[in-house]
Amino acid sequence: MKNKLFIIFIVLFFNFVFFKALSAESFNFDVTEIQVLENGNKFIGTKRGTITSSNGIIIKADQFEYDKKLNILNANGNVEIEDKINKYLITTRNIIYEKQKEIIYTKGNSKALSLTDDIIIYSENFNYDREKNIIIAKKNVILENKKEEYKINSDFISYFLTEDKIFSKGKTSGLIKSKYNFESKNVTFLKNSMELFSKEVASFTDKNNFYRLSNFIYSLKKEELKGEKILIK
Repeated sequence: MKNKLFIIFIVLFFNFVFFKALSAESFNFDVTEIQVLENGNKFIGTKRGTITSSNGIIIKADQFEYDKKLNILNANGNVEIEDKINKYLITTRNIIYEKQKEIIYTKGNSKALSLTDDIIIYSENFNYDREKNIIIAKKNVILENKKEEYKINSDFISYFLTEDKIFSKGKTSGLIKSKYNFESKNVTFLKNSMELFSKEVASFTDKNNFYRLSNFIYSLKKEELKGEKILIK
């Protein structure tokens, strides 16, 4: 019995070392169970584990599948992604990580939290391009900053992290400092200057007034609204 247990231990240890050697150029896996298939080109983990990469990515998931030839990682079940370089934490149900392109696709109940400021993004799906440092959020998107008191809603938002620029596509609405509700299309928000603007027609409402205008710009710092063809009720 002892000999059998010793042999099993040797086999498991060999497979673990073999797996680590094959995947060292892309990922390291800290898991309790793993299957090595297709002559060492596919790895399947069925119990929760942690996956780390030399480029600062840490992924935790219930299950994963790694295709070594394509250099693509699929992970699902309570997925957590921490980007230690760009300082972002993403949670979701499923991801596809195309390591060669450095793009992470998320699917289902996705949330991105900045570790350097107070921005949180909720969405069904993210496309996170780590080389360009862009997060594209699609479907039921909410971007908010509770500290600065603004919220933006849309079905498509792209966030250029390096430049602190946020663009929405299509219908966009939101709330500013619990004071103004706005509706417009194709809105740009500059985080550094705290300015919101669009060339499209927009409406702003507060407790007492309704404003309709086009080609607007709103300064959150000055609480100042400018535009063209202004209608006030």
